[in-house]
Amino acid sequence: MVPGPAATPLKALLLRVGTVDRMALAEVLEIKATQDAAAALAALADFAADVAVTDIGTSDRETTALLKGLRDPAASPRKGLPVICLLAESSPSQVRALVKAGVDHVMIKPISTTALCDLALHLRDNPMPQVTVPRYTGPDRRRLPDDSFTGPNRRN
Repeated sequence: MVPGPAATPLKALLLRVGTVDRMALAEVLEIKATQDAAAALAALADFAADVAVTDIGTSDRETTALLKGLRDPAASPRKGLPVICLLAESSPSQVRALVKAGVDHVMIKPISTTALCDLALHLRDNPMPQVTVPRYTGPDRRRLPDDSFTGPNRRN
């Protein structure tokens, strides 16, 4: 008998996820933990992650570097890989910037392992619409309203 998709554990690539969260996730997911974007991108060559989870602590530099590598159509090791970003604090402008950079979903801490796993499964099984343009491939960033245009016809 061949095991179905539910029998295989969800695989998550972790970037800068703290020890306590990492240990909790390891109980229910198959994980590959990394501390910098270069190592995370390199790990995708050998680790067939279903989702990437990144934690923004004091700086979003590594998350930004990971997104830049994943969302570059010429260099991405895994086009379309869903990315979940964990934030301790957030502002609408920070969330908007992350989504424009290519994050699929943002979760505000504290989070439960169950909620994170449920979201990862949802993103794996129901991927967001993807777009590919010369310098970006990933989730369609146009889903956020852009209040910067005030003219009568935004598309022209």
